[in-house]
Amino acid sequence: MKVYALRIGDKYGPEYETYIRKQLKDYDLTIVNEPFDPRVALQWNKMFFMNLDVDEPICVIDIDLVLINDYKKIFDYPIQKGQFLGMRQWWGDTKIQLINGGFFKYYPKDCKYIFDKFMSNVEHWQSHYIEKGVTVGPVNGEQNFVEESVKEKLELITFSDKWCTRWCQDPRINRRLDSLYLKYFHEPLILSYKNNREFNDKVKMVHFTYSLNKPHESEMFKDLYT
Repeated sequence: MKVYALRIGDKYGPEYETYIRKQLKDYDLTIVNEPFDPRVALQWNKMFFMNLDVDEPICVIDIDLVLINDYKKIFDYPIQKGQFLGMRQWWGDTKIQLINGGFFKYYPKDCKYIFDKFMSNVEHWQSHYIEKGVTVGPVNGEQNFVEESVKEKLELITFSDKWCTRWCQDPRINRRLDSLYLKYFHEPLILSYKNNREFNDKVKMVHFTYSLNKPHESEMFKDLYT
């Protein structure tokens, strides 16, 4: 299985590559450090993976994922041609945006039309969702673009909501996430706040969303990056 990630810019250090390579040692992992095109900003470079001449499904991930428990079930989740697998962001307003951009799995040739659409007007798409007020800048909106574009021609599917969660450095937000998880799934997200990283054993992928959240600065996860 081929897995692709970006580490462009100075937000994340090389220790993030070390961690992801260790966790994904059983996969064919490629980490890209330079933009494919000077016009394309940061995470929007994910679009170029949709232009790969590859006949098998690939996974595309964010470098700030923390992978726990039996996380390989996500990477090995079966999909068919014509399907696009994402992570449903159950913690947010799914009427505005269903999937989180931290994990995608798809057949690149299925998604060539999405790459072509983006490249036809790079500047427009990179600012479109910020100008609409759907998200905030300075660089954002790629997951909104992907979701809308996928729905034009492909079947958008998600793995179990219990398998993933957002996390951050603000304990108030994290306790709200714990409450929401309990409300939606009838079991706690965090089994113990005293023991380090004791998540529900169904959780496999933890995503540090939003620009100021970095797992290496979190008390729960900073030792993974030392």
